[in-house]
This record gives sequence, C-alpha cells and structure tokens, in this order.
Amino acid sequence: MKVYKFRVREEYLGYIRSGEKRMEVRVAYPQWRNIKPGDKILFNSELPAIVTEVKRYETFRQVLREEPIRKIFPDEPSFERALKRFHGMYAKWKENRYGVMVIKFKLLGGE
Repeated sequence: MKVYKFRVREEYLGYIRSGEKRMEVRVAYPQWRNIKPGDKILFNSELPAIVTEVKRYETFRQVLREEPIRKIFPDEPSFERALKRFHGMYAKWKENRYGVMVIKFKLLGGE
C-alpha cells in the first residue's frame, strides 16, 4: 500500500468531506500511474481516503461521457462547462500525452 498526496481546491475539499464527491479525475502523470485499490490518498495533508477503484481514459471528454458528472463536480455543471473546467486545470497537451485517470475513493476515519 502506497500513500499519495493530492492537493485540491478548498471548494472540492468541502465536497469530499461532505461525501458529495467520491471520485478524483486527474491527468495520468507518471507518478500516479501505479495507484491502485487499497492505496491511500491524503487530500490537502488533512483528509485521508482509501482508493476503491481506478479507471483509465484517453480524454476528459470520454470521462464525462462515461462517469456521472455530479460525482466529479457536485455543483453539476453542463457537459461543456465541466470539460472547460478540466481544460482550465490541465493543459490540453498533458491530457493528450498522459491520458486521464478516474480515482474512486472512500474516506477513512469516520468521515
């Protein structure tokens, strides 16, 4: 079991803490490529979770077609707005070079 440290925006940390957000979508950088069920995530150095599932996709568009948007962005933006958010966080070339991963998780410690 490995521990990964993820930094998320405060608004998303709130959604994670409340249980509304249970999947993290990231560019599949080499340092995260081996993440697997049973590994731990520490969000913003304060909120521990355990990985329950990892899926790989080629693009953010593909993720948004196959995963429920409300589980990624609990404020439920439209498909196009959600895609725009991803492209605001990650350069398109990174998505194209590394692909995308969906990390499903469960909070630890009675959260």
